[in-house]
Amino acid sequence: MATTCHPILTYRMKLRTQIFAGYVLLALLVVVVGLTGYVSVRLISQSFDSAINQNQPVLTALQKIRFQATALAFSVATPNAAAKMDAQAHAGTASAIASLMTSVAEYQGLVAKYFPLEMDEAKEIQERAEVFVHAVESIGDHNQSAGHTVFHKQQSQLSEALTSLLASTAEAAEGEEEEFHELQETIEAQSTDHLMAIVTASVLSLLAAILGGAALAGRVARPVAALRLAALRFGQGHLNERIEVDSENEIGELAQSFNQMASDLSMSLVTRDYVESIIESLAEGVVVLDDAGRIERVNGAMRLICHAAALGELAGLSLSDVFVADGDLDAMTANLQASQEIDVSVRGKTNPPTLVTLSASSIPLGNGKNGRVLLVQDVTDRRTHEDRLRYLASYDVLTGLPNRRMFLEHLRNSLARLPWKDQHVGVLFCDIDRFKFVNDSLGHSVGDVLLQRIADRMREVLRPGDVIGRWAGDEFVVLLEDIADPAHVDVIAAKIVSRLRDSVQIGPHELHVSMSVGIACAPGDGLEADDLIKDADLAMYAAKEAGKNQCRRYQPIMRERTVLRLQLEHALRSAIDTPDQLKVHYQAQQNMDGTLIGFEALVRWQHPELGLISPAQFLPAAEEAGLMAALDESVMGMALAQLRCWREEGWPDLRMAVNLSNQTFQRKDLVQMVARVIDAAGLPRDAVELELTEEVVMENVGTAVGTMEQLCALGVQLSIDDFGTGYSSLSQLKRCPIRMLKIDRSFITEVTHDAGDRAITDAIIALSHKLGVLVIAEGVETQAQFDLLRQSGCDAVQGYLLSKPLPHDQVLPWLKAFQPIH
Repeated sequence: MATTCHPILTYRMKLRTQIFAGYVLLALLVVVVGLTGYVSVRLISQSFDSAINQNQPVLTALQKIRFQATALAFSVATPNAAAKMDAQAHAGTASAIASLMTSVAEYQGLVAKYFPLEMDEAKEIQERAEVFVHAVESIGDHNQSAGHTVFHKQQSQLSEALTSLLASTAEAAEGEEEEFHELQETIEAQSTDHLMAIVTASVLSLLAAILGGAALAGRVARPVAALRLAALRFGQGHLNERIEVDSENEIGELAQSFNQMASDLSMSLVTRDYVESIIESLAEGVVVLDDAGRIERVNGAMRLICHAAALGELAGLSLSDVFVADGDLDAMTANLQASQEIDVSVRGKTNPPTLVTLSASSIPLGNGKNGRVLLVQDVTDRRTHEDRLRYLASYDVLTGLPNRRMFLEHLRNSLARLPWKDQHVGVLFCDIDRFKFVNDSLGHSVGDVLLQRIADRMREVLRPGDVIGRWAGDEFVVLLEDIADPAHVDVIAAKIVSRLRDSVQIGPHELHVSMSVGIACAPGDGLEADDLIKDADLAMYAAKEAGKNQCRRYQPIMRERTVLRLQLEHALRSAIDTPDQLKVHYQAQQNMDGTLIGFEALVRWQHPELGLISPAQFLPAAEEAGLMAALDESVMGMALAQLRCWREEGWPDLRMAVNLSNQTFQRKDLVQMVARVIDAAGLPRDAVELELTEEVVMENVGTAVGTMEQLCALGVQLSIDDFGTGYSSLSQLKRCPIRMLKIDRSFITEVTHDAGDRAITDAIIALSHKLGVLVIAEGVETQAQFDLLRQSGCDAVQGYLLSKPLPHDQVLPWLKAFQPIH
């Protein structure tokens, strides 16, 4: 089973390890010194051993040989000794000789053992010793019988042998002594060297011990000293004091614990420097008052506020010297409760003055006295923004008129006071006619100026107490109070319409605009603001439907029409998906030479409950509901399918004209849709003519021309319907790739009686021919109209004179009975 050490024991082991390492280092140094001494003694001992145990025995053996040889020579060399030689003497001489040779043998053995290189000298001494022994034996053997002469000769030989032996031993001894002296000198030199080595090792070990001890002591003492200094500075309030200790022992852990403790304490304790830095960094001004209400100190933000006002030094001033308020500031700030504020302004040269809010709190100063701390917030920009937002919330930025919310507030207040007055309140809902055309053709900047000019003109007409507001876009609303007779409202509305008929000059553009105005009055039309606005709005739409540039009073039937329109819209959505409700009628078109061109497809709605509904009723509803694109596609599909049937039954040259609404013309997939429907009907594309209203083409000529060119590229023909009722630009019209213009029926109806209509008709025909465009007149109902148009050069006609719009089942009989008009 594994065991784990307690963390504290682990940390202590770290420090013990360091101390133990110091002691191990010291022990190693002692071992180094001891080994150095031991090696030195061992080397000296070896040299000394060589001198004592090797050279000295050899010298002793040589001295013994010399002594024994000399003694032996004296024992036999004298005449008296030789004369007294007996058997006992001979035994002694033999014993001496034996001892000598034994010594020689011992000498040879020592040389062979210790100095094998000197064996030649040892052999020479042995040989001379043998010569000497022979000489001794010769004297002993012959002394009894030899004469004096022989004795002397033998004695001489003995002397020479002894001398030779002694010389050899002396020479050998001298060599040994020289070696001995050399060893002695070597021992002395080694003793000196090794003594220096021991001293050096001891000194180095001592230095290493001192340095190692100092390093260990420093490693322990420095962090301890740093801890002590950090603790001292921390106690003095320096809460950011920290220790950088990289030690991993107990001291390092202690340093980390200290740093953690300091961090924890610095987060929980607030120092003076910390408080000062916080106060100076505040974006709001801070004012500290003494117990007398005088300013003691302020922060940087407050100094900036007062510097802008050029108030100078604030210390010692009272609050009334710095701020302007309605009342006694000292009393007001002394009674402020938590979360309460007062609004004041700063004295000085700023214009407008700097607006601030003050909030106060009490602080103890000691000795039972209290001061105050004021928090000063500059709210000048905020108040400016708030005023701006209040303005934007209530007024229109462009015209400066009350907006919808503000106008409704005025209207509700007026209606609330109405029961206590014997008066009426009038509401006018005004809409600029064809303002979208101005915006799209001349740009929004011109449109914005036009709105401002119209607002100014409406102010000129209205009374000083009347309220005019901008409802939305090009719609304005007018509140007329204190009206004695509701008929007076009609008079004011008529004045507005009349005033706006005058042209408006905006830069190089002279604009002619008009306004349609709807009228509602309280209490006759209701007392609810929203209902009155709706009633006036309905009346305004009635004015537009009546031809624009006029005013209409609200009638209850208008609301019924609105309800009916909503019902029509709902029913129309279902009718588009129900083939048996939408019907297409066809009205013939003929050239002036009598040839039949084809038919124009006109949609009819056969409602199962309401019966046949006129296009004048349901087409506006379809346009408002965004259903025209789907309706046009459905009508085109039915009409082209019917045209194929007629062409297959014997009239292959017939063409079909189909109307395209503005919504359909704005479709991004218009070209693809037209191609798909024509191809589905199986017709050549030049058998189809698409009729576009003048307003559709002129609304955005640049985009319209591009779309028209794409349609022409398919092979279909294009014509402009209701020409003359809009505001066509001739410079733009010539850019359009059209085949035919259709003169509106409003000019044809009185063309035989009205010189103006005839002039316009003649001008349109002449203009079209100049541009290479054919002209067809619609609404031709009499022969006189036909003759006049032929005389004017018109190319084709369409109308009741030729044929009424026929359902599809009546077209074939009509074709068979067709009689051209001449």
